[in-house]
Amino acid sequence: MEAAGKSVTGLLRKNNEDTIYISNEESRIKNLYIVADGMGGHKAGEVASSYSVKLFTEYINSRSDEELKPENILDTMVDGVSVCNAGLFKKSHEAEKFEGMGTTFTCAVIEKDVLYIVHVGDSRAYVLRNGSLTQLTRDHSFVMEMLKQGRITLEEAEKHPNRNVITRAVGSEKTVLADTVIEKLSKGDMILLCSDGLSNMVSDDKILSILSGGNNINDILNTLIETANSMGGTDNISAVIIDMR
Repeated sequence: MEAAGKSVTGLLRKNNEDTIYISNEESRIKNLYIVADGMGGHKAGEVASSYSVKLFTEYINSRSDEELKPENILDTMVDGVSVCNAGLFKKSHEAEKFEGMGTTFTCAVIEKDVLYIVHVGDSRAYVLRNGSLTQLTRDHSFVMEMLKQGRITLEEAEKHPNRNVITRAVGSEKTVLADTVIEKLSKGDMILLCSDGLSNMVSDDKILSILSGGNNINDILNTLIETANSMGGTDNISAVIIDMR
């Protein structure tokens, strides 16, 4: 298994409010991956995403061996997001410049052949398997709610002017509800975590083509980001790829 990630500002934003994380040898969990897309006023989004990742990883690294066992890891991840939310919500009230800040938070852990995901917001997790791309997370967004209610079509949702408006974020309220996903993995799978700076710019069909067409994950990352920029690059662009081929 191999993993790599990349985060860039894009063509129109002045600073990068996304934060990505890939675990290293010092981490208690060896296969931990995060994409967080911050929001807020002047640089508050940047603080929100980086601070949430800091709080989460500190929480995970302080857990007992029992709490990090496969049968308990998802509950531990959910608790970690709650800790992030409380810490970020408190910080947002410490200074006017942080008021209203929050972040998406999509976190994945792989234990043996099982993928565990905890998710808030509209940063996505996909799996590429046997030539098909499947979105594992469900966007917590205004447009997705309209789609669920049958008020718009999928084609309209993909081009809707408010598709970047999210309905759930870490730190924006006193408490947050995180979605969870458990996915059995197969040899040959590829997992993609990404911010909406990629998924709003590049269609799922194009993402599928790029993921399927490359062997080196760093080259694939560069192609994904170059494609998002070629489509306008209106937002920060972040992606993490875990390659199980």
